[in-house]
Amino acid sequence: MKSRLSLVAAAFIAVLLSSAQAQNQVDPPSDLRFKILNENSVQMIWTRPPSRIQGYRIQVTSDTEEPTKEFSLPASASKTSISDLSPDVDYVVTISAYAGSEESLPISGQITIQSSGTTRGTPRKPQPADSAKCSGSTIADLVFLVDGSWSVGRQNFKYIRSFISAMVGAFQIGEDKTRVGVVQYSNDARTEFKLNEHLTRAALLRAITNLPYKGGNTMTGNALDYLLKNSFTEAAGSRTGFPKVAIIITDSKSEDPVQSYARQLRNRGVEVFVLGIKEADEKEMKLMASTPYRTHIYNVANFDVIRNVQKDLITQVCAGVDDQLNSLVSGEEVIEPASDLQVLEVASKSIHVTWVPSIGEVSGYKVQMMPMMAGAKRQELYVGPGQTSVVVRDLSSDTEYQISLFALKGLTPSEPITIMQKTQPVKVSVECSLGVDVQADVVLLVDGSYSIGLANFAKVRAFLEVLVNTFDIGADKVQISLVQYSRDPHTEFHLNTHHDLSAVVNAVRSFPYRGGSTNTGRAMTYVREKIFQSSDAFREPATRLRNSDVEIFAVGVKDAVRSELEAIANTPAETHVYTVEDFDAFQRISKELTQSICLRIEQELSNIHKRRLIPPKSLSFSEVGPRSFRATWDIDSTNVESYLVQFKPADDADGHLVSISVPGDSHATLLPHLNPLTRYEVNISSQYDKGDSFPLTGYETTLEEQGPVRNLRVSEEMTESFRVSWQPAPGDVIRYRLTYEPVGDESSRMETNTVGAETTIVLRELQPQTTYRVTVSAEYRSGPGAAMQIDGTTKEEVGPPKNLVTSDVTDTSFAASWTAAPGNVKMYRIRWKSLFSEEAGEKSVPGDITSTVLDGLTLETLYQVSVIAAYGYRDSEPLIGQETTDASAAGKKLIVSDETERTMKVRWTPAPGKVVNYRLKYVPSSGGREVALKVPGTTTSTVMKRLQPMTKYNITVHPIYKRGEGKARQGVGTTLSPFKAPRNLQTSEPTKTSFRVSWDPAPGEVKGYKVTFHPTGNDIDLGELLVGPYDNTVVLEELRAGTKYSVAVFGMFDGGESLPLAGEEKTTLSDAPDPPPADSSGKSS
Repeated sequence: MKSRLSLVAAAFIAVLLSSAQAQNQVDPPSDLRFKILNENSVQMIWTRPPSRIQGYRIQVTSDTEEPTKEFSLPASASKTSISDLSPDVDYVVTISAYAGSEESLPISGQITIQSSGTTRGTPRKPQPADSAKCSGSTIADLVFLVDGSWSVGRQNFKYIRSFISAMVGAFQIGEDKTRVGVVQYSNDARTEFKLNEHLTRAALLRAITNLPYKGGNTMTGNALDYLLKNSFTEAAGSRTGFPKVAIIITDSKSEDPVQSYARQLRNRGVEVFVLGIKEADEKEMKLMASTPYRTHIYNVANFDVIRNVQKDLITQVCAGVDDQLNSLVSGEEVIEPASDLQVLEVASKSIHVTWVPSIGEVSGYKVQMMPMMAGAKRQELYVGPGQTSVVVRDLSSDTEYQISLFALKGLTPSEPITIMQKTQPVKVSVECSLGVDVQADVVLLVDGSYSIGLANFAKVRAFLEVLVNTFDIGADKVQISLVQYSRDPHTEFHLNTHHDLSAVVNAVRSFPYRGGSTNTGRAMTYVREKIFQSSDAFREPATRLRNSDVEIFAVGVKDAVRSELEAIANTPAETHVYTVEDFDAFQRISKELTQSICLRIEQELSNIHKRRLIPPKSLSFSEVGPRSFRATWDIDSTNVESYLVQFKPADDADGHLVSISVPGDSHATLLPHLNPLTRYEVNISSQYDKGDSFPLTGYETTLEEQGPVRNLRVSEEMTESFRVSWQPAPGDVIRYRLTYEPVGDESSRMETNTVGAETTIVLRELQPQTTYRVTVSAEYRSGPGAAMQIDGTTKEEVGPPKNLVTSDVTDTSFAASWTAAPGNVKMYRIRWKSLFSEEAGEKSVPGDITSTVLDGLTLETLYQVSVIAAYGYRDSEPLIGQETTDASAAGKKLIVSDETERTMKVRWTPAPGKVVNYRLKYVPSSGGREVALKVPGTTTSTVMKRLQPMTKYNITVHPIYKRGEGKARQGVGTTLSPFKAPRNLQTSEPTKTSFRVSWDPAPGEVKGYKVTFHPTGNDIDLGELLVGPYDNTVVLEELRAGTKYSVAVFGMFDGGESLPLAGEEKTTLSDAPDPPPADSSGKSS
């Protein structure tokens, strides 16, 4: 026959000579929150990251056709406004920090301004899953296959975008680093962007944020085929020798097959992870994912809880890439594959293949037969290094197989070479001659009861004639007997009655119709006892007949009950039970029945030949481990060409057979690639030139697999914790046990266990800046596995200082003090900046000093003060406060003028900086309602109106700035009285104890005058006199000698009193001498 030739190019494995340098990490901003400003604007606020950055990139997107808003802000910003937003539209706001070409993980939130004017926001801080990171040397070609079908929904698609962003954020992105591509599928698949399209993190995250939602049906198989042909190709940016990872995201069962395409994807070296959501089919996910399934399949109940598995999935993807890289850089010898795999011969149950051997040193070959039809079993056949052809038997007929050949070196396989071949359909000779000497005894048991009828009985004879004509009749060939039964059976002719076809045909044509009731059970008993050395109970006689090595075929007509026919006949019923609608339909089944009978004769003939061949004996097992054991046997024959060793799990009825071809001179072989703690059925057949013997069968159980964890690593180091992660240890791990202690201090050893077989844990309550030795071992049912160790170091305790206090404020300085920051602070940097101008300054103090004086400042100015703890390798977040310098003495005073009964004018010194306005407040000194006025910032005077007459007011003026109020200006003012005071106060006639006070009358209807007096500077000794309206002079008596007095005269009216008319006079120290007596002549002397 002509075989189909197919050449498969072997993939080259590149050896990486150096690993990529880990990039400087840029921390993301945090504490993202939103505040509504108006119906079209919101304010977003965040906290600055602790690492040094150059600025922020902000992106605002929606599911509508609105254009994406993108803008950048300086590193000093911590809030911004987003305007031109539409009500009732969901927006996703993303912010990331950048420094040079590096960009942090993004944090994002969703905002919706509802038409009622309220805002609905869901700011999302970076969760631990978001901040999971691979090592800097973890490099791969990573492609996401995203389900964009209708079942996902537009609202849920944002969660897929968020997951992809978090996943790619774990890698360093670049042309020589990790590359990322995205394919979205529904009815068909399309490339959203290729691996070589976005080679910076910023561009990649923007592309992910802008991923559109596709919609359609779920055709995952078609999408996998598209991925094979369009994504992991050189044209799409895939690189030879780099790890390849596909992450499939789906929420429902595929509407087309996935197994074949997923297998081809994995065979190309692509590691496949599956994230199933909602209605994703677990069985289908296993058909797609790489193994082990527990680290490659993740399933969640809904889109909004993807974050619950996100961190574990990212960790496993990172570990998978590391494992692929380790195999690339391990320096292991490349195993050269064989070549020129061809099919030499094809039958219905076997395929003969041949190949050109590997040019390298190999220990053998593995032939893998993968059926392309559901339900068919795959096979694996191992042969020795010198064998270059093999016949693979026990295949399914009329089935296409993918045939893969691996060269082996130990247990390590080469890349496979692959061809496709279909087995032939079953072809059975309808004459049963088979080209060999066939010996068989065939008994035809025919129902001859009254229910048949004479006319139908003739049709039965015709059917039997066709049937016997297919056999090669003879004493040493096929012998036929005919038994007719009704109530009692009757032998029409025995097996040895007729020895040629014509005699049998004549006998069939002429045997009589006997009639009677139907007793099938008695008839079958009769055949067993009388012919082969049915009461109505036919099941037990049928069973006894089959147990006598008699093959029973049953043909039912019309009203025959099929379940009764199946109870009579051998299995399988598909080839042993036939039913027809009436006696005229016998011809329809005659060929099919004849083929089934001939096939069974062929099979039985093969068994007869097998019995003549000597089988192996004394099967025993040794070197039993978790993944292999050795089988050893003996044989009483010297002409065995080879042995066929086949094995499978004993308890797995559907398990595929693995075969090993062993040379005839060898009586032992190692059974590889077994599962731990599994009982295996082992069958060994001797292979001769005439065929195979019956197998010798034995059973052995593998041991539990144990071993150390792999790829042990430490990450997420903090001051009091770090994360320990690893690749799973082999076998069925119950949990992992960890011990850890500061290096050199075993007395402080601590211990913990994982929950189940988790492969990551965070160690907490550690000491800052301390190296810990961590030991990890797997725990099995039979005990602990081998331990692995790694050292991890906590970070130095860092943080900002606390409790900033300002004091001793003057017009040009103030003091600042704070509580010390944690850890070993090298120094503190104190920065100040005027919030009124560009004035700024900075100074440093040693790390053990927690106070300083800021001087040389501008008077009456608001300053922002920042105190930063410097640790040498990084700075803390700033501790921020504010203080305002004092005003000058003159600047604090108010000037009051132009007083009237109801008004007065107030003036003040202008405040520095950009004053928004002045707030003037005044209140009567004696108590009452306080009044506030708003005065423009460019004005430094105003008139207070609507005042109470003759009232003293306390007046305060504050300059108001955008960030608060400045220093106060204070003063007092008094309104005038409505009543006119007396005028022209005069004092005269001072003596040692008195003096006279005189005045001009007050205008108006004065009711009297009040005169008050007291020693100047002494308000306590206050004297008061009241005089009538017509008096305008009074003598103040009983005063102190030589004392200055203050005098005030008030006009008294019906409605109140006037303002005082004031003056002063001083008493004398002694009385004046008496004047000389007058001369009688009228002249002085």
